[in-house]
Amino acid sequence: MRTLSKLKLNPQAVLLGLTAIYLAASLLGLNLYHAKLEHAETEAIIRAIERAAVQCYALEGHYPPDLDYLQQNYGIKLDEDKYHYEYSVFASNIRPSISVIKKVGSK
Repeated sequence: MRTLSKLKLNPQAVLLGLTAIYLAASLLGLNLYHAKLEHAETEAIIRAIERAAVQCYALEGHYPPDLDYLQQNYGIKLDEDKYHYEYSVFASNIRPSISVIKKVGSK
């Protein structure tokens, strides 16, 4: 049985191992950053739609009936190739439910 003091390490193998660990940690960090960025982007879109809906309520006395109304009258731009938008209205005086989901496979 070898003792730890007699064990010889190959410097190239150590360097290769450390490089692999560094690359794996870098890729993990990039993936986490990308996921956080995507979440922030969808939250910003939701906030913009909510602001436009509240502005419509303040000016017109009712929430917009759909997203098309916001696009035509309040300058909201929607990227329907990249995101799926859900805008659900219960009544014209109750704030609508808004969700934005990134489509699978879109960049």
